[in-house]
This record gives sequence, structure tokens and C-alpha cells, in this order.
Amino acid sequence: MDENYEDHNAKKDHEMVQQQLSNVKANVEQLLEQCGCGSPRVIEAWVQSKVTLANDYLDSVHSYVVNGGPMKKDKYKDDKYKDDKYKDDKDDFATAVEKSVASKY
Repeated sequence: MDENYEDHNAKKDHEMVQQQLSNVKANVEQLLEQCGCGSPRVIEAWVQSKVTLANDYLDSVHSYVVNGGPMKKDKYKDDKYKDDKYKDDKDDFATAVEKSVASKY
């Protein structure tokens, strides 16, 4: 494979990750504002569950990328969670939240 092609793909992959992390940061800042305002929505069970899941995923990535440590074992791959409707690794956090919100309305 052409080295320039691989360099281009790596650059695009870095840009994509950077954009996604910027989106996460913006979303977190807005959610923190909602927490500070005492929004009752942030304490709903499904919201707390998604925040916990997102935190776990980001902790795992941080540990691997920044500290060079191993990835945490994904508890949603365990058999005891086989009925959890949010366990699909193909869905990112935003997709899981969208699905959950759509199912409520």
C-alpha cells in the first residue's frame, strides 16, 4: 500500500477522533451546566446509566492511550448482562442515548 495513502488515512483518523472528543467535551460542558441548574432530567435513571457507561468507556480509553495501560474489561460483554439492551459495542454513546430517548417517546 502507498505510504502517502496510509499517512493520509492516519491523519483523517486523528481528525475524526479529535472532532469526536471535541463533541464529547462540548456535551459534557452543557450537561454540567444542567447539573448546576438543578435540572431534574440529569437524575433520571436512564440518564445516570448512560453517564456511568460513558465514563467507564472514556476511563478505559484514557487508561490505554494516556497511561499505556490495559483496557478495562467491558462489563457489558459478560453473560450476566446479556439482556441489557445497551450492550451492543457497535453503538457509540450518542447512538445509545438516541435509541433510549426515541423509545421513551
